[in-house]
Amino acid sequence: MPTFTHPVDDAAEASQALRGLAHATRTFTDPADTYPVLGDLLAGVRSLRQVLDQLAAAHIGGRSRAHDDAGNQTAGATAALAAADELHQAGTLLDAVHDRVNAAMSQSGRIAWHPAPEPLDTSGAVRATVQAGKLTLTVWPDAPLGEHQRYAYLIEHPATGQSIEGRDLFTGTGAPVSPARALRELAVFLSAAGESRQYALDHPGDHTDHDGAFPEWVADAARRNPDSLAELIDHDPDLPHTPDRRWVSVVFLQGEDADRVLDIIDRDGTDAAIDHLTGHDFGEETTQAALENGYVYDTPPVGTLDRTATHGSYTLTYSPFLSHVSLLRAHHAAPDPELGAVATPAPASAPASVSAAGTVERAPARARRSEGKDWFARRPGASVSQGRGLAL
Repeated sequence: MPTFTHPVDDAAEASQALRGLAHATRTFTDPADTYPVLGDLLAGVRSLRQVLDQLAAAHIGGRSRAHDDAGNQTAGATAALAAADELHQAGTLLDAVHDRVNAAMSQSGRIAWHPAPEPLDTSGAVRATVQAGKLTLTVWPDAPLGEHQRYAYLIEHPATGQSIEGRDLFTGTGAPVSPARALRELAVFLSAAGESRQYALDHPGDHTDHDGAFPEWVADAARRNPDSLAELIDHDPDLPHTPDRRWVSVVFLQGEDADRVLDIIDRDGTDAAIDHLTGHDFGEETTQAALENGYVYDTPPVGTLDRTATHGSYTLTYSPFLSHVSLLRAHHAAPDPELGAVATPAPASAPASVSAAGTVERAPARARRSEGKDWFARRPGASVSQGRGLAL
């Protein structure tokens, strides 16, 4: 307890109290506790300013009693005045400390601290781990955020011991995706971070704010291992495909038209979007148009940032990042009567495909119908290579 009358005893107690405060503030269970601590600390700074002034006054007032070790009073008085001057300067500097702490307390008072999220119970979660170059990637299902499914992830660099964990790997709405698909989604974002990091290194004068979703060590590791990430991206375990089936393009939308469909996906899910887009499917007419214009694929073309969903014989690919939506139908499958109604034909425009560079290309119409010819025989192998898309 303070004595209020014995400076030596109170100074010793203040020193011990500050030591205790230094240890106690190493961790805050509740960040809201920082505000009252700042208030008490600010009061302490004001008191310390007063103490410095009073110490300086004591040196000046008692300088007639000051001597050095040799008994020289003049030298002792000079040292007393010098000490008082230093204490006054320390007090002046402490004014700036007071102002800074006061400003910090003012800003802290504007914060409404929310409760910490409940710790994620991963004891029963299905985890998937894969090695991508120097990085070890692990994902496991997290609780959905509203209608949005999400995965938690752990990125480790065994060689350096560095790691980062997050729970914001969103995998769309609707049914949860598999862990293998979540790993692919994570590889997409890591690849974009690596490309962004490479761009920053190649253009040191460009101060554009590039992707900062991951720490620099993660982006550097991704930049050095693009092939390993590309393998994960190119392997889509959830993409339906059978070797003896082809896919025809029903409709490709981009820009504002695609945004309307993306809004449906966010609001009602992918099944509702597929139901909406099947209004562009006119059965054999749509199939023939796709065959004539070359929009037939061995596998649905998917870019790096694309997501996919299936419903019945339809496959939907979409990218919220590039604002495009594409609906494909398995060849020889008639339009599903339960998915949308055939309305008036959409504006006559050839469907477009996304190139490997992420640009939209439209193939010229090829009206070359031949009796007895197999449309697929003229397009051996994979019709279109899967695009890599654009980086974030």
